[in-house]
Amino acid sequence: MATATNTRATRAQATAQRIDSARHPAARRIADVLRNRSEKPQVFVLDDLENIEQAVACGVELDSLYATESTVANGPHSFVGVDPDVPVHIIDDAVARSLFGGQKHSRIFALAHSPRSPKLVDLISTSGDIIVLDGVRLVGNIGAITRTACALGAAGVILLESGLRTTFDRRLIRASRGLVFATPVILASRAECADFIQREQLRVAALSADAVEALSSIGAVARRLAIVLGGERDGVSSELDALTTHRYAIPMTPNVESLNVSVAAGIALYEHRTW
Repeated sequence: MATATNTRATRAQATAQRIDSARHPAARRIADVLRNRSEKPQVFVLDDLENIEQAVACGVELDSLYATESTVANGPHSFVGVDPDVPVHIIDDAVARSLFGGQKHSRIFALAHSPRSPKLVDLISTSGDIIVLDGVRLVGNIGAITRTACALGAAGVILLESGLRTTFDRRLIRASRGLVFATPVILASRAECADFIQREQLRVAALSADAVEALSSIGAVARRLAIVLGGERDGVSSELDALTTHRYAIPMTPNVESLNVSVAAGIALYEHRTW
């Protein structure tokens, strides 16, 4: 099987189109996609082999694949689950650097067609807790929480005031290891989220350093929860705090003031797991 896969990879790279100039039509298309700041991009960039394969496994349709000259020189690369008819391009390393500019560029990347963005209504018929990130803006933390949510069976992640225009942001895809396509990650306003919580009669649990009740008691809540975590500077907003029915703190040694929000989210999901 490995030999057959490598053979297909070698053939694909042998027939791949070479991109040796930033003025090449394919290079210009990559540049256009990178410059796009739309909230609903039709095409987006997928970095790195692991993220590409994860996205494909979740049903994301690829438009085209790219590998730098230096990567190809190290031997053929196979793409698990990728349609062999997806066009492959080999791009000069200097051209790749010029296209991505100050942004991180990968030796292997793809252009992909944007799938449908998940909505709050998609969470209605699901099981598992819902993570609500209220003002969390560091993309690395959001990505880490998305991975944890997927691993611990959460129904999804709602982002409020995250600063992201789209969940197909390159940084978020990388930080989540492509699992942003496996777990619903939803951009919403605080008003929309509050309305959803009230309409679905969800119980809300917030984590706060000054809460009296220890997080270990969250397991006593039999119903699914909307677990709200605020940004480190401002905490949970007044809109979400007004809906909170449970407040928990994570007991810590006196010399530590707080935990990273991604760590706190993981502990909360684990403590309230129902499986």
